[in-house]
Amino acid sequence: MSTTSNNPLILVAVLGIFAVVIILVIVFAIKRREEVFEGEVTDKNIQETNRMPMNNMGPMNNGGINIMSGGGIQHDYYIYVKTDVGKSIKYKISSGMYEIIKIGDRVRKPKGTTEVTIVSSNTANTTAPNPAQTENQQIPPTNPNPPSALSQ
Repeated sequence: MSTTSNNPLILVAVLGIFAVVIILVIVFAIKRREEVFEGEVTDKNIQETNRMPMNNMGPMNNGGINIMSGGGIQHDYYIYVKTDVGKSIKYKISSGMYEIIKIGDRVRKPKGTTEVTIVSSNTANTTAPNPAQTENQQIPPTNPNPPSALSQ
């Protein structure tokens, strides 16, 4: 067998692996969209992953870190939800939703989407009054002798 006859087999193998990866990505995306839950947020977490470039030792790099390699730290944002049926779920969310959702909030993840929505917020109005506002308030003086009593 010559090496040219092996090339189609290699091509078929590479295409087969690529097809399997694409199918797995599609299956996981569909599964995430089909997931449905509602419950209370019990915890939040940011996971950092160091994404080092795959090839730092290239001939043009002289052994240093390749700036154009896409390396760096990746942040993944998660909430932990105790569902109404008693199941605990770790669910990945966007950084914007991570800032909005608070522990104790009730969230819902409907079918057909990957986003969670806040059903009710646990953030009661616990903000203290601004001292600058309370100091500048003018309290009218109380007059022990009302004008009607003096005119008689």
